[in-house]
Amino acid sequence: MSSKSFQNEVTCSLCVKYFIDPVTLGSGHSFCMPCLCLYWEEGERPPHCPVCKETSHQLNLKTNTDLRKLVFLARQKGLYDLPNRAGEICEIHRYTKKFFCKVTKDVRCLLCCMSEQQGTPRHGSLQWTAEEYRQKLLNIMRSMWKKIQENKRNLNRETNKIRTWDSYVSTQKKMKQTEYLKVFHLVYDEEKHHLEKTEEESK
Repeated sequence: MSSKSFQNEVTCSLCVKYFIDPVTLGSGHSFCMPCLCLYWEEGERPPHCPVCKETSHQLNLKTNTDLRKLVFLARQKGLYDLPNRAGEICEIHRYTKKFFCKVTKDVRCLLCCMSEQQGTPRHGSLQWTAEEYRQKLLNIMRSMWKKIQENKRNLNRETNKIRTWDSYVSTQKKMKQTEYLKVFHLVYDEEKHHLEKTEEESK
């Protein structure tokens, strides 16, 4: 597989970047889970594949673990292929900063980490730390997506209840209006009859 072909395999067609939590639809096309959720939120109903427009009934999206592994490898390769910038070189030891400190939230070189390491491990490689934080954010996003879908279902259910009650109230109003019209005509006819009879008696 060529480099360009591999790049296409691990790139989302919606954001044109490496997949973030890749999911694959029944159509066979894959997307970032966040990208697809946003696309479905803003798009027409029912949800469909952004590429081939095939209707998707697959709302419970599952991570494509094989594709996620490929993306992780691609990210690692991409990180190593990047040229070192001046800001990524340790000012003290002149080594590349490849480790992230979970306490101070900044990047350090290996010698800085070794001099600061005491007790509980506080440093991790940039690649693994980025993946760890990415997974935490994705778990939060998935939880929010489920809550949004649940709220939508509840809203639709309550909206249907309101429509049912509105229809019931409207029907009751029409029935009562019909009954009152009947009573009105009955009273009117009776009143007219009494007035005519009174008029006759008067004569």
